[in-house]
Amino acid sequence: MLTVDACLQHIMALQGALGASLIDYPSGSTLGATGRVPGIEATDTDAAGMVHATLKMASFATVGQPHGVEEIVIVAGNGYHLLHPVLDGPRGRLVLYVWLDRLTGNLAVTRRCVNGIAAQFCAG
Repeated sequence: MLTVDACLQHIMALQGALGASLIDYPSGSTLGATGRVPGIEATDTDAAGMVHATLKMASFATVGQPHGVEEIVIVAGNGYHLLHPVLDGPRGRLVLYVWLDRLTGNLAVTRRCVNGIAAQFCAG
């Protein structure tokens, strides 16, 4: 099982990672952050709101499975923003937020790696 700091360090080791944070999405609280996450409180509060809205209105997710949303990806001028809900076990209130550089990062590889890091974070 990874600690919050170890989880964030693993994410920051990914090519193109600019910043990362771990958010308690029901409250919008930041449990840990590293890198160049712009305006951490505002960003994490906005990320929590995005997760709430997506989980509540995700008619495209599997019917009868409220946790059918695996990730939220936002493509913006300043990079890719990946929100990965950690929906397993006692840490099911958390979301990993990753800010990835569009020029040096690889979104597909980052998504796969974040999924593995989240699984390690939940293990235990």
